[in-house]
Amino acid sequence: MLLSLAACEDDGSCKVSTIGDLTVLNSTGFPIVNAMLNDHPVAFIVDTGARNSLIWPKEVERLGLDSQFGSVRLKGTGGEVFGGVAEAETLGLGVATAKRVQFVTAGNLFDGRTIAGFPVIGLLGADFLSEYDAFFDLPDRRINLYQVEGCKAQLAAWTSSYEKIKVSDDSRDSTKIVVTFKLNGKSVDAFLDSGSRRTLIAQSDAIDAGVHRSDFKTDQKGISYGIDDEKTQSSLHQFDSFELRSIHIKNPKFFVSDTENTLLGADFFRHRRIWIPRFSREIFIKHVLKSEPPNSQVAPFVQ
Repeated sequence: MLLSLAACEDDGSCKVSTIGDLTVLNSTGFPIVNAMLNDHPVAFIVDTGARNSLIWPKEVERLGLDSQFGSVRLKGTGGEVFGGVAEAETLGLGVATAKRVQFVTAGNLFDGRTIAGFPVIGLLGADFLSEYDAFFDLPDRRINLYQVEGCKAQLAAWTSSYEKIKVSDDSRDSTKIVVTFKLNGKSVDAFLDSGSRRTLIAQSDAIDAGVHRSDFKTDQKGISYGIDDEKTQSSLHQFDSFELRSIHIKNPKFFVSDTENTLLGADFFRHRRIWIPRFSREIFIKHVLKSEPPNSQVAPFVQ
């Protein structure tokens, strides 16, 4: 059962419900929240960039999931894999409990790892998150999901300035949230991807932005992992500029890899409050200053 919130619309047609604030258990990297799966305390990575919610295959039996017939093809950074399907009787998040929730079973990179005593058993992807308005407030280490019905406006009730950013869908995958920014003055399309530890620039986009292949030879090297759990080499490159509306960063350093798509990762989320409406071609972004108080005492919507 979701908590109902008052919404100020005279005819009473505007209804807003929430699962309540989910505490983000980590202060760096992709956000991880705790949950209850078939009455087992667990933790999930919250991943806007993943098409499907996943559970590591080794966890299926331990958590008492019901394996289903069939397989799912997954494609992401690093390549593609095929996964099975399993169903949980219950999934509890905040004050809400969903029943008969299906997951794809794939991956094992974080299998066996724990955070705050909770085993990290998978990720919540776009198939789950897209049922809600998603509010990421990683500076205050919280995430909330809202269900909104009959409201004329769906705006985060922020009293100070915020940005409306136009977004689009990827032509091959409608679950992807595509944000366009400028890198060295050149337009780059990126997936908004909370499940990527850091922003990752596709090598082709870096070259379009004026970087020469020879420039990567002197860059610091790093390792990233894709959906197939295989290592991918990346280069930490310093660009001239990053621009997204009023967000201007001089001489930013981003990792560059030979991948198909650029990802605007969790490092971007960590310094901003980001509201992702379920039905909208815009998202709302607010840069957070250290002296600025959290929004916990502010109603989530204005009409």
